[in-house]
Amino acid sequence: MPEQSLTAQAQELLRLVETIQSTTGSATAGSDAHEIFAARQRVQKLTATIMREVCGPLEYTILLAESCQESAALHLVTEYSVADVIGDGSKTLAEICEEVKVNFRYMDIAMKCLLSHGYFEEVGGFDSKLFKNNAMSDVLRAGHPQTLKAAIGFICDDGGKAAAHLVEAARTRTTTTEIPTPALNLAFGFEGPVFQHWNDASNAWRADRMGLAMKQVHQMANGNVVTDFDWPSLPSPVIDVGGGIGTLELAILKLYPEAPVRFIVVDLAETCKSAETVWKTQPASSRSRVTFMEGDFFAPTLEATRLPCGQPTYLLRHVLHDWTDDEVVTILRNVRAAMVAPPPASHGVAATPKLLVCDIMLSSDSGRFTYTTSMQLLTLNNGVVRSQEEMNALLKKAGFKVVVTHAMRAADTIIEAVPSND
Repeated sequence: MPEQSLTAQAQELLRLVETIQSTTGSATAGSDAHEIFAARQRVQKLTATIMREVCGPLEYTILLAESCQESAALHLVTEYSVADVIGDGSKTLAEICEEVKVNFRYMDIAMKCLLSHGYFEEVGGFDSKLFKNNAMSDVLRAGHPQTLKAAIGFICDDGGKAAAHLVEAARTRTTTTEIPTPALNLAFGFEGPVFQHWNDASNAWRADRMGLAMKQVHQMANGNVVTDFDWPSLPSPVIDVGGGIGTLELAILKLYPEAPVRFIVVDLAETCKSAETVWKTQPASSRSRVTFMEGDFFAPTLEATRLPCGQPTYLLRHVLHDWTDDEVVTILRNVRAAMVAPPPASHGVAATPKLLVCDIMLSSDSGRFTYTTSMQLLTLNNGVVRSQEEMNALLKKAGFKVVVTHAMRAADTIIEAVPSND
C-alpha cells in the first residue's frame, strides 16, 4: 500500500476523530465498540506520523531524546503531590512551593513543561503562576478514582533509573545470546531476581508501590479484558498460575457477582499471604469462589510445582513476558504436565483441558503504550513483549496447539491453546 500524503493523513485523522466524537459514551460493547477502539489506535499512528513529517528528522529525533525530561517533570510534580495541594481550588506557585518545600525555580520549569501537555490550568493566562486542576491533572491526585500516582512513581523512579543503565546492561560479555544482568539490578546494585529484591523488607514500600502501579496501569490499558472475554462461562475451576493477589478475579467477580466460575490462584508463599489481606475485605460470596495455593511454576517436578492436576481451565496472565524463551518453555511444559495428569481421587483428566495465555503482544497495529512497555519490561527484568507469532512458536515448542486468538479492546490478547498429541 503506497504511503499517504500528509494531506490525506490529515483528512483521515479528521474523519476518525469525528467518528470517535460522535459515538463517545454510546459505544460500550459489541462490534461498534471494537471499531472505535481500532479508530483510536489508528489516530495514535496518524498523529505520530504527521508529527514526524511536520518536524522532520532533526527536530523529531531531538524531541524523542528529550522526552525523558518531560517524564522527569511529571515525576517531580506528582511526587510532591502538587495536584493534591491545589485540590478543588487554586493556588499560586509560591504557595505550592512553600507547602511542599520545593525550590521555586525547579517547580516553575516543571509546571510549564506539564502545562504544554495540557496538565493543570494557569488562571489568568501564561506565566500568571496561579494554577488549578483540570481533567488531566486530576489523575495525579492520590484520591482520584482513576489515580495514576503510584504508576508514575514506579515508571519514573524504578523504571527511569533502570533505563539509564540499559546501554551498560545490553553490552555483550561472551556471546550475543548470553542473558545480561538486568538494567534494574545495575541501577540498584543487587543480584538475583527482581521479585526477590522487592520482597526484601527494606524494599517493601517499592513492592507495594509496584503492586499499586500495575493495578493503575492495567485499569488504563486492559480495563476491557474483563468485559471483552467470556470469563463466566469458563469450566471451573480456573487455575490461575502466577495470578498474584487475584487482581483479575477481583474484577471478574465484581462485574459478575452471580457467575458460577471458580478460581484457584497459585503463586509464591509471600504473594499468597499478601492476597489474604486483600481478600478478607471482599464479600463472602466472592471469597468462597477464590482459593489461594502456594506453588512454584519453575519447580523441577510436577509434584514440587504444586499445580492442581487434571483441571479444565488453566490461565497464564501477565506471566510469560517476565521470562526468557527457555524459561517460558519450562513454565508452559510444567503447566501442560499438570493439565494432562489425572486429578486426585479421579479416574480421568478433564475433557480437553485448555490453557489461556493473556498477555501484552506486539503487532503492526500496536499503539505507543505497547512499545514503551516493551522497553520498560526489558530494563526491569530482561522481560520480553513478544509478537503473537513468537508466542505461538513457544506454545508449539512446549507441546500446545493454538485453537483461537481473542482480540480485545486492550493491550492484552488472549490465546487459547490445548495440549497437542505430538
